[in-house]
Parts: sequence; structure tokens; C-alpha cells
Amino acid sequence: MKFPWSHSTLVEVLKNDSKLHHKCDKVCEDIASRKLDLSEFVKELGPALTHEESAMRLKATSLLSSVLEKLPTDFLSEQQLDFLVTFYCDRMKDHHTIIPTILDGLLALANMNHIPKGAACKLLSSLFLSIPCQSQAKDDRSKYMNIIKKFSETHEEELKSMGPDFVYGVIGAIDGERDPRNLIFLFNFIPTFLARYSLFHMVEEMFEVFACYFPIDFHPNQNDPEPITRDMLAVKLEDCLCGTKEFAEHCIVLLLEKLDSTLNIAKLDSLRLLIKCCHVFTIAEIQPQLDDVWKALKLEMLPGSGNKEVFDLALEATKKVVVAAQTDSKIEENFLTNVFISLLGGISDVASKLFNSSIKIALECASASSGAALFVTNKLVPLILSQLQIDTLGALQKVALIEALQQILYVCKEMGVLLQLDKEIVGAAQKQFIQILVQEDDASELKKLAFTSVTNIPQVIADENRFVVYTNIVHILLSAGNEQLNVEDCLYQFAVHYSVEVMNVIVDKLVAKNYDSPSPSTLRIFNALACLLPLEPMREKIVQFFLNLVFAHTQQEVSIFVLQSLEVALQKPTGSVLAEELHTKYNLIDKFNEQVHEKSSSYTSDYLYAMSTLMKALMKQLSPEVQKKIVTKHLTGMDLTRLTDLYLTSGVLGYLDESITIEDHFENLVHDLTKLSLNAEDENVKTLCDHLLCSLFNRMPDDEHHRNVLMKMLAFLREELKSHNKRVVGILSWIGKGLLARGHPLAGELVDDIADLLDHPSLGHAAALAFEVLSAEFPALHLPLIKNLFKQKLFVFVMKKLEQKVEQYGETHLKALVFVYKIAPHLKVRILALECLLYTTKYPPFLLLPFKQDVLTALQAALDDHKRLVRSAAVAARLQWFLIGTSKSDE
Repeated sequence: MKFPWSHSTLVEVLKNDSKLHHKCDKVCEDIASRKLDLSEFVKELGPALTHEESAMRLKATSLLSSVLEKLPTDFLSEQQLDFLVTFYCDRMKDHHTIIPTILDGLLALANMNHIPKGAACKLLSSLFLSIPCQSQAKDDRSKYMNIIKKFSETHEEELKSMGPDFVYGVIGAIDGERDPRNLIFLFNFIPTFLARYSLFHMVEEMFEVFACYFPIDFHPNQNDPEPITRDMLAVKLEDCLCGTKEFAEHCIVLLLEKLDSTLNIAKLDSLRLLIKCCHVFTIAEIQPQLDDVWKALKLEMLPGSGNKEVFDLALEATKKVVVAAQTDSKIEENFLTNVFISLLGGISDVASKLFNSSIKIALECASASSGAALFVTNKLVPLILSQLQIDTLGALQKVALIEALQQILYVCKEMGVLLQLDKEIVGAAQKQFIQILVQEDDASELKKLAFTSVTNIPQVIADENRFVVYTNIVHILLSAGNEQLNVEDCLYQFAVHYSVEVMNVIVDKLVAKNYDSPSPSTLRIFNALACLLPLEPMREKIVQFFLNLVFAHTQQEVSIFVLQSLEVALQKPTGSVLAEELHTKYNLIDKFNEQVHEKSSSYTSDYLYAMSTLMKALMKQLSPEVQKKIVTKHLTGMDLTRLTDLYLTSGVLGYLDESITIEDHFENLVHDLTKLSLNAEDENVKTLCDHLLCSLFNRMPDDEHHRNVLMKMLAFLREELKSHNKRVVGILSWIGKGLLARGHPLAGELVDDIADLLDHPSLGHAAALAFEVLSAEFPALHLPLIKNLFKQKLFVFVMKKLEQKVEQYGETHLKALVFVYKIAPHLKVRILALECLLYTTKYPPFLLLPFKQDVLTALQAALDDHKRLVRSAAVAARLQWFLIGTSKSDE
């Protein structure tokens, strides 16, 4: 089909522009439907493309490029594309104003599927020769780079045939780029490019293209809707600088040069780049500059460098070097020897300023690999032990040495080389720890370190020394010794390795003791025994000892200690094994039921509460199937008018799985619990009732019957409010919490009811406290149904209700708001708290003046907050508080 416009008409259309967009779309449709041949279109466009006026050529080229952009990528044939490639190669020599539309066309061609062989080389050669990239505008440079990227990905083998010419062209195109978005594009593209293409003799030239940006010095535009940060650029630049193994030498030289800078940002970026190098390059590629690397790192870690962040990152970099070096034992040993020679002066003198930093460096090296751990330990421990023999050693110095000894042995344990250490070294270290256990007072810092040390390495403690450890453990437990001495962990670790010894020497002795009256050490002894319950060899003996104290003992305070210890054991990760045994082997819940019903009047509230809490912990660890059997067996006979039954019911239902229904008991349970909560004087009883009500309404089936139960309960409580009973407000808050967590539609209504009470003269304080119940988390509370973002919903409810009231002077409203703010994310909490302080400046000055100085002092920290929005809010709040009591505050 012939082109439908005459030459003169086409030129007129291009001059007039008014219908150009429509014509472009029509041309695309005709070409795509094959009503019009592309070659014919270009031929007819010829007079405009070769017009003497550059403006006309610009419009004609723009029309052609726009058509190409809109055509499907698989539409044009090789022959058609070959024709277009030739045309665009010729057009690249045209006036500079036409270049942007030429780039549009080239990018459209780069995306075509059937580019003929040789066309990519032809196009890119002409592009590099005719159009200097960095002379173009920002957006056009972006197109230029996209053209290179697209062809490099789709015509790799062809472009490789260009050899160095292609690489040279790429370097010329990207060198000197300054726009941050184009740099992000380049930093993402170049690592892939480097992995595909050889750089030939231009390794240094390509490296220097990116080295000039290091370290990144960039300040983002605050008004940018999608800001590019300095850190984004810095991380991506690292990928380019480490993009090929050929950059290794240049990269190390660069980072060492910048590490010598006085700017902390340059030091930090250099250290991060070194860490990156250790991940990317082999130790053989880093080795030529390894001595220089250590010299530079050493300078950053000596006292006086003055910046903790730099020190910590240098420490990490040192470790990464050792990690990389472990692949070559000779290089690893040479590097560690070099390091240790540098540290020798500091480690050899505990009084030296270099001691602490030298020890840190040595420990960091040791934690890099098993070989490094052995090397450092064999060098370090003798130096520490020799100093411990000095008679004039000060107390603090001895603590520092023992701590260093403990830390290096712990590293050996973590690296799995403890048993490979020289036996003489281990023996000498043990001797130091055992001497401390024998000679030092329980309250000393040295004894604490000695216990930590032997806890970490029980498997290498000699026979005769272990009994010293056991004697100390028993002594501290029986004498209610220093609670900072973690003998419980020590006992457990030795029991893992020497269960028979621990059973005979410690457990037998502790369970044989008479516990007729509780002593200060009783609970600690029970907790220590409970920590051994995960270990099967001694579980039965300890459980029987505990249960005997619970069910055959007359001293309830001792029994309470046992219940608390068992609860702690059940809450540990291994608690499920213990729970299964307590239920199946010892029938614990059945025994509790029998016990309290036989002598219901003889048990204190504290005992029953501890029993209930233990039952909850036990039920939590049991499977839903087992839970269901227990509920079926025990719930029917419960009478909540008896306190013993309330505690038993709480124990059974406290952590019931949501799949287990209790519909037959629901109405009676919530009725009885409400009555008890309203009238009980005992705080334990109130807590149990409130938690159960919260959990029951949270798990309540969503049907008409249960909705009616809820409505009747709310009607009853609202009627009770007329008597100004503060307990009603508390019950409403617990029911509201259960409903809110599950996303029940009535939750908002309850929150409104409580918020309305904030103005009540006698119930306002209780209403404010109710918002703490609604907001806070309670570890002992079980909410089976949790809806996503329920806390955010509470926040919205409260803000809508209290927003206007906060502007008035209302103490209860402010208290309620503070409770709700506590659950908000801490970035928002800080801002909202500052805004709250700002709003309070509207109060009369005489109310605020007593607090002015305290507020100004407290706001000082917020002025240095790491978040800009927080700092802005702090500035606004502090300014208004500063003006309180001045003449300007009244203006």
C-alpha cells in the first residue's frame, strides 16, 4: 500500500504538529496491520528527514523513532531492521539538536528481537564515534546507557568480537557521569558487564572510572519524592569496585589510601570495602598488600583513634581477613604472626593502655577459624598465665587477665577446638579458675568470672577439679550466696557431661535436705534442680522429690516454691517433654483436683494461685487432643462459687487451644466469673476472673446465642455502673480487650463507653486505668484469636474519641492517651509524645512553670535524635516550652 500523504502534505503536517500524535498512532496501526510497509513509510518521510531545516529533520526523525517505539518488538524482519540500522548510523552525524530523537530510535532498535548479525557492532561503533555521551542531557545519557546495556545483554558474542574497542567505547560513555539516578543505573549494570566482558589492557582505566566516586560524597535532595541516599550509592559502588578479580590490587590500594583520611566517613567506607574484598577476592589476590592492610588496620584500632564505630569496623575487617586467609594455611599463619607481633607489647602488660584493645583484636582473630583459634590461644594463654604469677598484681588487673583467659577459652569452645588445645595450657588455666573458687569470697568479681569460665568448658575440667566446682555449687545454693554467680547454668552444663557425678554429689545431697521451713535459699535450690529436668537421667528423681513436697508436705510456702520452679521449667523450650510426663506418668491435674477438694479450706490463696499458674503452663504444652480430654473430664463438675474450683478452672482453661469448644459451659462461666470479679476482695481472684473473662469472650463463637449472652452481660454491667462501682469499669475493659483482639464489631462500642467515663467525677480515674488494660500486653493472658492490626484499630478508636478532649485540661484523658501511646511504634511514639508536650503549652503558664526546666532538660536528648522528623518535633516543642513565662508566650 502506498503512503497516503503526499510529500507536501507530510511536510505541512510536520510543520503544523497539531495532528502529529494522531498521525503517528495511525501509522503504527497501518504498519502493524501490514497495510503500510515500513520501508515505504521511511521513503515517503525522506524529504522531511533530509530537509535543509534542522527543525524539520528533528520532527521527521522524532516521528520515525516514535513509530518504532510503539511497534511490537518481534514485528520487524531482519531486512527491515538492517535498513533502519543503516539509516540511524547515518543520522548520528546530524545536528546536535536531533541527537535525543536519534537515541530514542536506537533504544527502540535495541529492544527489537530480530536485529541482524553485525548490526549491534555497527550501531555501537557509530554511537561511540559520533555521539559523546557526557555531552548530552541527563535523560539522554540515561537512554545512551540503556542502549549499551541492552545490546551487551542480547549480543554478547558479537560485541566480544569488537575486542578492546567495545570496552573503550563503554568507558568513554560512562566516564564522568554525575547524575545520581544514572549512577545507580551504572552501579547496577557494570558488575554484570564486568562478569561477561574482558577488559583487556584497560583494567586500570575501567577501575578509575569508579574509583573517582570513592568515598561517595552525596547529599540527597530533601524534596525528591523518591530520594537516593548516600548509603544506597556507597553500597552499589562497592559492587563495581569489586566487580572483577582484576580489580583486586587497585581496590586494596584505593581503600588503603582513603583509610588514611581524617574523615570518618572515608575510613568507614574504606573498611566496608575491605570487608567486601575479603568476600569477593581470594586471599592470594589480596596477599601482595596484606602487610599494608594490617598496618592500616592496626592504626585504626589503637587507643587514640577516637571513634568507636571505626574501631569496631576495623575489628570486623581484621576478622574477615583471617576468615579469607584460612584457605591458605601459610598465608594465615604469616598474617596472624604479623598481627601477634604487633599486639605483643600490649598483651604482655595488663597495665598498658593497649591491653584491652590488643585482647579484643586477638579474640576477634581467634573467632575467625579453627586454625586461628588454636594459633591465638597457644600464643595468648601463656602470656596471660605468666602475668597472673606477678605478686604485685592489682585486683582490677587480675580481673582483666582472668576475663581474657575466660574469653579465649570460650572462643575455642565455640570454634570446636577445645579438645585440641595443649593439655599443659588447659591444665594451667584450670588451676587459675579452681584457685579462685577455693580462695575468693562469693561476692568477688573474680569468682563470678571463674564460674563463667568453668561453665563454658566443663568437658576439659579434670576429675579432681570438678569436685571443687560441685562443692562450690552446693555451698552457694545452700547458703543463699551471691545471686550474681550463675551456678544454675554451671550445674546444668556439668550435668550434661557428668550426669552420674552430678546426681551423686549434688542432686542426692539437695533432695535429702529437710525443707520443713523455707529458708532464703529454698527457692534457688528448687530452681537449680528444675533446670536439670530436661535431662532424662535425673528427671524422675527430681520430679518425685518435687511432687512429694507438694502433695505430702504441710508447709505451703515450700510447696509454692516447688510450683513456681516447675512452672519455670515448663516454660523452657524443652517443657513439652516434662509436661507430657507430668500428665501421663504423674496425673498432675487429677492430683491437684483431688488435693484441693479433700482439704479445700486449708489452702491459702497464694498456694491455689501458684497451682493454677502451673496448670496453665502444663496445659499450654499439651496437644489439643489431650487438652480436650482434660476439659471434658474436669469442667463439668466445677462450681465457681468455691474458690478452689475457680483456681482449677483457671488452670484448665487458661491456655486452651482455640479449636476446643466450651459452648455448653460458656454462659454459666461468664456469669459466675463476673459475679466473682465484682465482689472478690482477693487480688488473685480478681486477676483470674478478669483474665478468664477476657479469654472466654475472645474465643466466643460468633452466633446469635453467644451474641445474646454478650449483650445481656453488657446490659447488666451498664446497670451496675449506676452504683459507681469502679470494678465494673475494670471488667468492661477486660471484656473489651478480648473482643478488640479478635476484631469483634462491638469492641468499638465498648471503647466508646469507657472513654465517656473519663469525664465521670468518681469513675474517671478507673476509666483511665482501663485504657492500660486495653493497650498493654499481659504474658499470663491467653488470647486465642488475634486479628492483624488490632492495636492500630484501638489507637484509631481512642484518637477519634480523645482528640478534642486533649486540648482541654483533663488529667484522665491525658493518662488514657499515654497508655495508648505506649503501644505505638517507637518512632511514632517519640513524635507523638513531643507533639503532646507541644499541645500542653496551651495550658495556663502557672500550671507549667514548675515543670519548665525539667522538660527543657529532657528535650535535649530528642534534639539529637537520629530521625529528622523527631528532631523537628523536638525543636518545635522546646521552643514553646522555652517561651513559657516570658512576655512572648502571652503574645
